[in-house]
Amino acid sequence: MQKDFTNKIEAEQFFHSKLFPKKDIVIKKGKGAILFDEEDNEYIDCVAGHAVVNIGHSHPKFIKAVKEQVEKLTMIPPSYPLEVRYKLLEKLAKITPKPLTQTFLGNSGTEAIEAALKLVLANNREKNKPEVIAFKRAFHGRTLGSLAMTHNIKYRKAFLSWLSPHIKFASYGDIDSVKELINENTIAIFIELVQGEGGVYPAPYEFVRELKEICEDNDIFLIDDEVQTGFGRTGKMFAFEHYDIVPDVMCMAKAIAGGMPMSAMISSEDIFEKMQIGEHNTTYGGNPLCCAAANAVIDIIQEENLVENAEKQGKRFLDDLTDFAEEAKLIREVRGKGLMIGVDYRIRINDLIQKAQKMRILLLNAGLTTIRILPPLVINQNQVHKVLEVIHSL
Repeated sequence: MQKDFTNKIEAEQFFHSKLFPKKDIVIKKGKGAILFDEEDNEYIDCVAGHAVVNIGHSHPKFIKAVKEQVEKLTMIPPSYPLEVRYKLLEKLAKITPKPLTQTFLGNSGTEAIEAALKLVLANNREKNKPEVIAFKRAFHGRTLGSLAMTHNIKYRKAFLSWLSPHIKFASYGDIDSVKELINENTIAIFIELVQGEGGVYPAPYEFVRELKEICEDNDIFLIDDEVQTGFGRTGKMFAFEHYDIVPDVMCMAKAIAGGMPMSAMISSEDIFEKMQIGEHNTTYGGNPLCCAAANAVIDIIQEENLVENAEKQGKRFLDDLTDFAEEAKLIREVRGKGLMIGVDYRIRINDLIQKAQKMRILLLNAGLTTIRILPPLVINQNQVHKVLEVIHSL
C-alpha cells in the first residue's frame, strides 16, 4: 500500500488499529523521569507507561542487563531451567511474605488475573457454581475472565453474553455489602488495594482487615491485584503492606520488568498443588530476556531506595495538592498513596491534560474527572515542584 504521510503521527494512525486514541506528540527517548520529543523538548513524565517505568527511563543498569542477556539467549520455553529465571523466582519469594513462594510467570496483568482465577477454580473443583466477588469501580483487565471482574460497563458492554454470570460486585470499602454477597458458592474475592483505573481510591484500613478476616472465616481466597500498585508505587514494595495482611494470591505486572512484557501470579505451595500440569501454561512467560530485565528492576528499586523516594515525593504531592484543593473550587478531592495520586475535579479533565502537555507535563486520566499522577519513582523534588506549579495553573 502506497500512501504519503505528512508526519509520523498520521502514519501511525493510519496503520495502527483504531483502538488507541493518539497524542499529538512523538516521543523519541527518555531519561529518568524526563521524556524528549522529536524537537528535543523535555516533558516531565507523570504517566510512566501507566505505572510501568518505576525505575525511570533508560536506566544504565537496566540497559546493561538487557544487552548482556540479548547476547546470550532471548528465548527458551519455561520447561528448560535457567539461572536468570531461578534468580528472579528467588527474588520474588524474598520480597513477598511466606507462604507465597510459588510463582507463575506470564506476559501481562490480565494474564496474571486469569491465572489466579484458574488457580482458585482448580482449588474448588467440587463446587458446581463457584462464585467470585469483585468490587464496583474495579479494573482487572480486558480478557474475558478478567473483564468479567472489571466493573465499568463501557469495557464490558459488547461482550456481556460471553462473560461469566458468577461474578458479583460489592461496594468498595463497605464490608456489609461483601457479607451480603457471600454464600456457600463463594470461592474468592479479588481486590485492588488502591483502585487505579477506577479513580485512584485507596481501600480503608479497617475494611481490608475485616475483609481478610471474613475470607479466613469462610475459606475464601483473597486475591490481591498488585498489577499497578506493585514494586514501590504506593510507598511500600506492595500495597498489601499498608494493611498488615498477607493475601492468598498476588498478581503483579506493569513495573516488574521495567517495560519488558512480564507478569507474575504468586501463591503458596498448598494452593498451587491443586492445579495439575497442563491446566495452565505459557510460551513467552519467564523468557530469559524479561527475567534479566526483572532482576535488574528489583535490584535497582532496592539499591536506590526507590520505595522510600516514592513515599517521600508522594507525600509532597499529597500534602500540597490537599492544601490546594481547599482553595481550588474545581477540585473535589485528592486521593492516593505514595506516587499513585488522583486529583478528582468537578469537571471533565481532558482539556486540563492537554493544557498540561503544552506546559511540558504529561498526565494521565482515571475516568472522566480524575487526573492520575504516576511518575517514575526516581522523580526528584525539583521535578515534583514543577509538576505542582503546572497543576496549580490548570
